[in-house]
Amino acid sequence: MFRSHFNWLAAILVLLTSVLSSNAFADKKKFAVDKVDGDLSVMVLGSGGPIATSAGRASASYLIFVGGEPKILMDAGGGAFQRLAASGTDIKDLEIILLSHLHIDHMGDLSPIVKTMYFHNRIANIDPSEEDYSFPPGRVEPFRVWGPGAGDDPAHFPPVLGADSTTIQYPASSDFVHSHYDLNEGNERYLNIFSRAISGGIFGYEVSDVSPDWQAYNPETLPTEIEGLVIKAVGVNHGPVPSLAFRIEYKGKSIVYSGDTSSVGNNMPLLSEGADLLIYDTALATDTPPGPSFNIFYALHTTPSRIGEVAAQAGVGSLVLSHITPQTEGKFKILKSMIRDQGYKGKIKVAKDLKVYNLLPTKDKDD
Repeated sequence: MFRSHFNWLAAILVLLTSVLSSNAFADKKKFAVDKVDGDLSVMVLGSGGPIATSAGRASASYLIFVGGEPKILMDAGGGAFQRLAASGTDIKDLEIILLSHLHIDHMGDLSPIVKTMYFHNRIANIDPSEEDYSFPPGRVEPFRVWGPGAGDDPAHFPPVLGADSTTIQYPASSDFVHSHYDLNEGNERYLNIFSRAISGGIFGYEVSDVSPDWQAYNPETLPTEIEGLVIKAVGVNHGPVPSLAFRIEYKGKSIVYSGDTSSVGNNMPLLSEGADLLIYDTALATDTPPGPSFNIFYALHTTPSRIGEVAAQAGVGSLVLSHITPQTEGKFKILKSMIRDQGYKGKIKVAKDLKVYNLLPTKDKDD
């Protein structure tokens, strides 16, 4: 009788130990950042478009890890701040912010993320065991922002709206960023003192405009302080919106991000040539507008067949469908079929928030 009770208790203890061990193991993989591996990775902070939907996707945003460290933020759409928090990533040393264009679903969470960067520095700077401390140096290097200029022939508001005849729809990225952070005129100029007040470092930024000319392939190589890192920006067509696509290369691997674009012209296939990973604007589910009210979207975004053409022509290794809208949500099977019909034979993946794509070294067959 005693032996049977002992065996029963032992079985319970073994089961309990197993459950606790599995939970402990799960905790080690709790955060998306724990899945980052290799020299070049991208974490999806936002895979959605400009519409809040029940699918719960945040708007466009991608965090690039170089050597395992988060160094580059590509776009910062609404909801990216929350996804960043859930990812478990410390961005105190974030260096570069790339803005594809100035639509809200690509830059709405820029300032919350910038502010978080200084709070993460505060955590690193302060020893809570000390009762008295002086302001530490903290972060002294500025973060650097690149985005499209206003364009050589910017679109003006129509007179019927009542705007001045010289008022353009989209400012240059430099004007946009200065309007936030300039010490004297920025709407969020308080960050210049706030970063010091919280012991997060000395607030500083640099911003540069890149020509958004999509009719000529003139990629601009952006200067970085990271040895071996190459970032290229080129103009792409997004209707009247000055827009950029980006290519990031490091240690033989490459990521291309289309931003939002109709993909008219040759800039997307040329920029994407041989890329290991191509993240593409997938806002449209058909090749032709289903009705007149959709014409505007087809002037701004890429059709599924055109995505396939670009991916096939460029010979990319993996294609990631992102910027998912209500038109494309849940229609991935037919989207993939339309892309395949254009001759693309690589991998096709559907982005989701907090997904991590690691570009690991190619193993030799003998390994």
